[in-house]
Amino acid sequence: MESLQKERVALASGDVVAVASKVVSTCERRIVPLEKVKVTPTARRLAKRFDIDQRLTSVVVRESDRIFGGVKGFLLTLKDGILTANAGVDMKNAPSGTAILWPKNADASARKLRRRLERRFRCRVGVEVVDSRVTPLRLGTTGLAIGLSGFSPVLDERNNKDLYGRRIKVTQTNVADDLASCAHLLMGEAANKIGVVVIRNAPITHAASNGRHALMDLEKCLVGSSLMKPI
Repeated sequence: MESLQKERVALASGDVVAVASKVVSTCERRIVPLEKVKVTPTARRLAKRFDIDQRLTSVVVRESDRIFGGVKGFLLTLKDGILTANAGVDMKNAPSGTAILWPKNADASARKLRRRLERRFRCRVGVEVVDSRVTPLRLGTTGLAIGLSGFSPVLDERNNKDLYGRRIKVTQTNVADDLASCAHLLMGEAANKIGVVVIRNAPITHAASNGRHALMDLEKCLVGSSLMKPI
């Protein structure tokens, strides 16, 4: 709120306000001093196998809903229905000696902020909480909406026709993640100090939705189900 006022940005109906997850987590005090973390036997084993700090690994294990494997420095985890590295736990851009966690409930955080913004600017907006993610077999990070409020995260293209008149059977566009990637590009990953991006004229549909509307069951996901069922 204060940042928008400082930059003299007035919101309009249809805008989407993308907020960096670390900004939300910092406001919600989701910061863990690593020196106070107790290392568990499971964390010690995984830390040794994947060459990760033991205390950081303990936090990741605690935050994870499921751990599938890993590579040097990272664990592949399931967190709040999202396949992500290290359960969203990150030391980058965290105060020295600490790790920052994802918000406890990113959808609730987005909803709370949206309501405040709509009262302040007297318009209807969407809000999403943005973090970064890696894509399998692709170098670099893109944006990920870990929480949202006020618009539908998915555009359903099923039953529409393609260029040749064929009916589309399965395609759905993840509008929330597409917008998160736009915001992530501007926010950057280093010392950019851009924690909020306002996206205007995006093809959104206002709805009482949240991020869970964009999730798939693990068994129905191409990547997730393949992790569970070796062929």
